[in-house]
Amino acid sequence: MVNYEIGILSRGGQGGVTLGKVLAYAASYDGKYTSAIPKYGAERRGAPVVASVRIFDRPVRRHAQIPVPSEMISLDVSLVPRFYTYDVFDGKGSLTLNSGNIPEAYYLYTPQKFGYANVQEISKKHGLVKSGSTLIGIPTLGAFVATTKIVTLESLHKAVDKMFPHSSFLKGNHDAVDDVHDNTVTLNLDELKELKKEENVIGN
Repeated sequence: MVNYEIGILSRGGQGGVTLGKVLAYAASYDGKYTSAIPKYGAERRGAPVVASVRIFDRPVRRHAQIPVPSEMISLDVSLVPRFYTYDVFDGKGSLTLNSGNIPEAYYLYTPQKFGYANVQEISKKHGLVKSGSTLIGIPTLGAFVATTKIVTLESLHKAVDKMFPHSSFLKGNHDAVDDVHDNTVTLNLDELKELKKEENVIGN
């Protein structure tokens, strides 16, 4: 049974809500039923924003926010510890992170799958900068696909075309999605625990 409840953490202006809409489109192209739930949080730039997406193999009848997601995407490394306790995964689900490394606090989380990529730098490389802000929302989905395989890369590209057919950033988003996907570091829970021992980080 396909039953994914995905939480998206971002800050205003990063594109987390748009990310959720594109993810829902991608899942629908893969033949799944989806629901993208609107954000909550302040509208101002930089304020924390939470959005949710459900991906089921049957019609989605729940349209409320997801209090405890099975999968998590965070565009800002400071947000997961702010919103969720360390036992939120309990050896299940996934965590996809916009980061060039694993922040120390994240070794205390226990997702079944963990993936991270420096989406910020890759997005800049592909010219995804607008009014001084780097557009990382859509490229982060490349890391999510690499980490979880919940949607296909082909369907993700179709969804990007659907959402932004006339955008001047269309090619940059496509290229960045592929680049992020190819440069995502993925770990399973056992590998994460082993790395934690090697690094001798907190909680060991």
